[in-house]
Amino acid sequence: MPKDLPDTFEHWAEMLRLKLLAYQRQADDYYNFCLREFRAQLQWFEEELAVVSRLVVESLFREHEQKLSSCTADTQRLFSRQLQEW
Repeated sequence: MPKDLPDTFEHWAEMLRLKLLAYQRQADDYYNFCLREFRAQLQWFEEELAVVSRLVVESLFREHEQKLSSCTADTQRLFSRQLQEW
């Protein structure tokens, strides 16, 4: 009989129970680690989303500001041309 095998069923059952408890602790530790990592990533995402949203708004504002400026310049040119014709 090999040395590593338990002598009795009770001893084998106890070894199995201890190994299962160790496995459960490892699984719980890994789960908690993954949960902490997910929370950290979620927090980072929320912080970056605020920056991205602000950048999008600023970009849209600049785009509309340029369109407004262009339209205003076109209107002023047309108005000046009409004044000269009068």
